[in-house]
Amino acid sequence: MKYVNLTPHAVTVMDKDGATILSVPPSGTVARLSETAQPAPVWREGVRADRVEDGVPYTLVILGEVSGLPEPQDGVIYIGSMPLLMGMMAAQIQRDDVVYPYGQVRDSEGRIIGCRSLATLA
Repeated sequence: MKYVNLTPHAVTVMDKDGATILSVPPSGTVARLSETAQPAPVWREGVRADRVEDGVPYTLVILGEVSGLPEPQDGVIYIGSMPLLMGMMAAQIQRDDVVYPYGQVRDSEGRIIGCRSLATLA
């Protein structure tokens, strides 16, 4: 199986003991999901408010187009981000060849150094 990493950073899948199972460098192509954001009104007790409790802003995010995603190829798995796959689902783009890193593995300082598996959404 060939893996193509469509994220801007290396993806490393590690076993429970921390050994590397798979490491895929960035391909140079980044698949992205565009989004737009706008302030969203909140209706509370029949009154429109521009902020949620305690003055915290409330934003409406509108998912846009998926870009940078190559056409399917036999024997190729594309690694993207979870938001990318969520956007694909929202746009009803059904692809079983696109996955994302799942189960973050962190070092002693809290930095992400890998993942436990590659996942898809149902």
